Order: sequence, then structure tokens, then C-alpha cells
Amino acid sequence: MEAKDFIIVGENIHCTRVVKSGGVRTAKLPGGGEGVKYQKNGEEMVLPVPSKWEEVSPQYAEGKIRHIVLGIYQALNGKGEAERRAGEDYLYWVAERQVEKGADFLDVNVDEYSVYQEERNEIMKWIVGFLAERFSTPLSIDSSSEETLVAGLETYVEKLKERTAGKGEMPIPMVNSVSLEREGVADIIMDYSAHAVVSAAGRSGLPSTAHEKIANLEEMVSILDKKGMKREKMHLDPLVLPISVDSNNGKNFLEAVREARKRFDGVHITGGLSNVSFGMPKRKLINQAFTWLFIEAGGDGAIIDPVQLSIEKLFTMDRETEAFKLAMALLDGTDLFGAEYIAAYRDGRL
Repeated sequence: MEAKDFIIVGENIHCTRVVKSGGVRTAKLPGGGEGVKYQKNGEEMVLPVPSKWEEVSPQYAEGKIRHIVLGIYQALNGKGEAERRAGEDYLYWVAERQVEKGADFLDVNVDEYSVYQEERNEIMKWIVGFLAERFSTPLSIDSSSEETLVAGLETYVEKLKERTAGKGEMPIPMVNSVSLEREGVADIIMDYSAHAVVSAAGRSGLPSTAHEKIANLEEMVSILDKKGMKREKMHLDPLVLPISVDSNNGKNFLEAVREARKRFDGVHITGGLSNVSFGMPKRKLINQAFTWLFIEAGGDGAIIDPVQLSIEKLFTMDRETEAFKLAMALLDGTDLFGAEYIAAYRDGRL
């Protein structure tokens, strides 16, 4: 497989995403306070954090700026045209970077914007409309709520009809995700002829072993097959779990990928690959090694930030270095409990 054939779902338009207050992604404002840095026409700009922001986003009191929440909030509620424009420009910059780095879909999730269902629906409609008017890259509508999924999909189709005026093919959206714990999403997918992330999540909890993952995927694929969904629109996700929690999580995921590639003809295989490195040092190195092992096992797509993890660079980088080999051993179970990897990190060899 070539890098251009790898299907990237850009994951960064999520209301969970944070930058550190006072960190490298922020700047002090002339009149006091701070903002999140971004680029516009090659010039560095700053999206201001409103006063008393912790009342809107309590995480700010912990030093965390939910920057997508901030961008949406300022675009809709900013004091004056400049702040509202800054919010829009920031969101455009986040999406544009992912598209430029090869995202085939832009994953959009606003669940953490509000605890109120109606407000979530309205925010999903707004951000979907905002992106659909500006980018031809199809959207992946992502939510734990079926109601919010439908709100996003309806808006997306309406905006595409306006853009194309009935001429030419319209981009096909994706739904993230369908699983045994919410089979009802399958009907939504069929209503919109969408692509779908098909999760290995069970009816009650997450599977850990490769056998459990495959059993859940087999049942879910069977349900979708019976509904007439094309295999080429199924993006199976065997679920990546952190190796910091269980050293076998990387190995179990890769085993599930290999088995899924053998068992399910015509599907794509994806996953939130960066999840594997949570709680570990040198996360970028682990993510690169894991992505390579995933591709070798039969994976052909991922839900990632393509700005941070370049698939093109991965295909050309030297995979014979000590650091890369140590990371692969950590992930495939050769380095039990990661003892050698941690020792190398402490010795400064990574």
C-alpha cells in the first residue's frame, strides 16, 4: 500500500481538545489575559480567551483551554466583529491544516460543548454548515447521541445541495460510529448512504482480547450486510486501548487487525491509533511505530491528527533505528511490560 491510499479521518475538530494555558500554543494579550495562537495568511494571530472563561469552560481553572470550544464560542458569541471573525478564522485554520496534510474526512464532535441536547444539536448544525461551505473534504459526523448525528447529517446534505445546485457528485459523509451498543445508528447510516466507523464495542463494555473484538465486529458486520450496506463503506475499528493500562493492548489490537483483514472481504480497517500511547513517554515515536505495525497487519486508514502524524513521512523514515525498534517491541508484546523501552527512555536513547 502507498501512503496516498491510506484513509485519514482528521480527528482535531473535537470539543475535547485542549491546549495548556500558558503553554507554547498560547500568547499573552497586550491588555492582559491570554489567547490561543493560529496562523492567517502567513501571519501569527491570537484567538482571545474571554474573561471569566472558567464559567463557560470549567477546565480553564485547571489550566486547560478547550480550543475548539473557544473557537466556536467566539465565532458565535464574541464581543464585536473582530472576536467573532477570530473564532471563525481559528476553526478554519484547524480544519485547513488537516486537509493540507491529507485528511480524507474531517471528524466533527461537539458533545463536550454543552450538557444540553438541544444546544449540542444546534452547535453541530452550525459547525457542519461552517465547514461544508468552506471545504470539499467530506465530514465524519461524530457523536454519542443519535439525535446529534441526524442533526449533523441533515445539515450536511442540505449544505451540499446548496453548493452543488444539483450538479455533480456530492461528497459522501461518514458516521462515527456504529456498534452493538447502539445498533440503531445502522438505520441512520443507511438513510444517508454514509460511510461508517464500525466499532468493536460490545453491548456492555469494551472488548480487550482479539477474540472478543472480532466476535463483536463479526456480529455488527452481519447486521450491516443484511441491511445492504456496501463493504467498501465499512471502516472497521478493533478499538485501540492504551498500553499504559495493559501491556498487551497493542498486541491484541494488531492481532484483531490481522484477523479482520482475513475474515472481512472488501472492508477498510481503521482505528484511533494515538490512543495506544496515552500515559507513555515519547508518544510521537510510539504512535509512528504503532501505525507502521498497523499497516503491516492490514490496516488501511486511521482516525488521527495528520498534522502530528504524517503518513507520507512514515513511509520514508528510517525504521531500523534503535528507538523505532524499541517502540515496535513495546507494541507487539516482545518487550514485556515495556521494561526495555522505559530503560532506554531514562538513559536518553530515545
